[in-house]
Amino acid sequence: MGTVLVVGTTFGVVARQSGLEPIQIVAMSLLMFAGASQFAMVRLLSEAAPTPVVIASVLFINLRHSLMAASLRSQLRGLPLLGRLVAAFALTDEAFAMATGHYRRGGRSLAYYFTFAFSLYALWNLATLGGIVLGDAIGDPRRYGIDFAITATFTGIVVLSIRQRSDAVIAVVAGMVAGGLALAGASTIAVITAGALAPSIAIFTRR
Repeated sequence: MGTVLVVGTTFGVVARQSGLEPIQIVAMSLLMFAGASQFAMVRLLSEAAPTPVVIASVLFINLRHSLMAASLRSQLRGLPLLGRLVAAFALTDEAFAMATGHYRRGGRSLAYYFTFAFSLYALWNLATLGGIVLGDAIGDPRRYGIDFAITATFTGIVVLSIRQRSDAVIAVVAGMVAGGLALAGASTIAVITAGALAPSIAIFTRR
C-alpha cells in the first residue's frame, strides 16, 4: 500500500512537470489505473509522439494483464458480466499477487480481491492528486530514489510468488531478458516480452 502512495505521488509530479493539465492527469488515473502505462503515456505525450503510437504503446504494455486475468478466471467465472468487467478494470500487478496468494492458501472469498483492488485504486488516485499539488515543489523525484519504487514493487511480487526452484530460475531468466531489452533502449517491449517468455518457459519445463 505504501508503495502505491509513493509511486502515485511520483506519477502526479512527473505528469505535472511534463506539462499536462491537472484535469488530464486526474482523468488518466481515474480511467486507466495502470501505473507503468501511465508513466509511458506521459513520456510519449511530452515527446509529442503520434497518437497511434501512444495508444499502441499503452495497449502493448497492458497486454500482460490478459495473462493475469486468465490465471484468475476460475475464481471469477461465477460473476456476472458486469462483475467480471469491474474486476478486470481493477486488476493490477499488486492486486493479482495478493489475490493469487489468497487463493493458494485456500481462500475463496471474492471480497478479498475487490477490497484490496479498490483500496489500491483509491490510494492511487489520492496519491496522484498529492503529486499534482506538489508539482514543481519537489523538484526531480529521482534524486530521492523514488523512481526505484516501481522496480522494488515488482521484485517483491516476484519473490513472494516463488514456491520452488524452477520458479526462481524462470524469474531470473525473465528478469535478465527484460533488463537486457531495457538497456538496449527497448524498454517499451521489455516487460511484455519477459511476461510472455516466463509462462512459455514454465509450460515447456513442466512438459
